[in-house]
Amino acid sequence: MRPASPFELANHDVFVITSAHQGREGGQVATWVMPGSLIPDQPRVVAVLSPMNATYELIRDSRRFALSLLADEQLSLLPHFGLTSGRDIDKLDGVAIRRTKSGLAVLEGCCGFAECQVAHALDIGDRVVCVADVVEQEVDPDRRPLRTQQAFERLPAEVVAALGEKLLRDGERDRQLRR
Repeated sequence: MRPASPFELANHDVFVITSAHQGREGGQVATWVMPGSLIPDQPRVVAVLSPMNATYELIRDSRRFALSLLADEQLSLLPHFGLTSGRDIDKLDGVAIRRTKSGLAVLEGCCGFAECQVAHALDIGDRVVCVADVVEQEVDPDRRPLRTQQAFERLPAEVVAALGEKLLRDGERDRQLRR
C-alpha cells in the first residue's frame, strides 16, 4: 500500500510516557517524542500528546513525566499502553517497573529513560506540545530501540487492525478539538 503522506515513511522510536499526581499514575504511548535542545548539559525534549488521554491529565496537573524508550524485545507493551485507557485500567499493574529518584515509574528493560519537568506547554487543539527539561536520565547501550515500522511488521494482524481502528477513532475525536 502506498503511503498517503511523507510522514508515513518516518520510522519513529516508540516511547511510553508515564506520570503521577495525587496518588494516581498512568502511562501511554507518546504520539511523538524528540530532542528539544542541542545543549548537552541542559537537555530538553519535546513530547506531543493528546489532551484527551488520562496520562496527559496527570502531566498537566503534576508538570512532570518520565519517558521510557521501548526496547525491541518490548513489543508486547505497545498494545497494552496503546489500546487501553488509564480511565479503565491501571496500566502499570503487572508491568515490570522501577522508579526514578522522584518516584515516577519507568519500564524495566527499556533502552533508557528520561524524567522530565514541563517548562512550556502549547495547546494546539488536538495535541499539546510539551517542552520539558530532563532532570534525570539513563541509557542501556546494549538494547536496541523499538521502531514503529518494525513493530507493525511483527505485531499480530488483529493488533495492527485494532491500533489502526483506534487511530481513526482518535482522529475523528480530535477533529472536534481543532474547530
